[in-house]
Amino acid sequence: MRMAAGGLLALLLAAAPASSRAEEGDSWTNRAGHALKATPQSISGRTVTFVQGEKGKTLSYPLSVFLPAEQERLRCRLKDTTLPEGLQAAHDFAARVIQRSRLLKESGGLPDPDFQKAVAAALAAFRLQAAPFITQQELSPERLDLIAGKMTAPKDP
Repeated sequence: MRMAAGGLLALLLAAAPASSRAEEGDSWTNRAGHALKATPQSISGRTVTFVQGEKGKTLSYPLSVFLPAEQERLRCRLKDTTLPEGLQAAHDFAARVIQRSRLLKESGGLPDPDFQKAVAAALAAFRLQAAPFITQQELSPERLDLIAGKMTAPKDP
């Protein structure tokens, strides 16, 4: 008898032994309601890699197998600033406003209070565009803060 891929994954997640190295809160629930006890290590595209057990067994799963709230919790834990589809244009516009304002400030053409106002306005506009994504649970307020922080961080030369 063939088992569907989702069923096999649910079985694997349910049978996975608890990790003695896992920190409190290192339990991640999949869409079937099974918990994986492991420490998330990285996220690449749509794949999350975990470390489990004393021997440090590496496990990788598609992000989509986890509940939406768990996906956001994983993204925040791993400081993932990947944008939800449909938010890229608003992000790019706000980032350009911030970068241009920074350049004007550095060249002496924009006083610091005006720079701060420009950054605040760009971030407010971006957050307004992001609000529906939060409502639809495609983005958490915590991850939005990570994205906004990355936008305002000075760029390395």
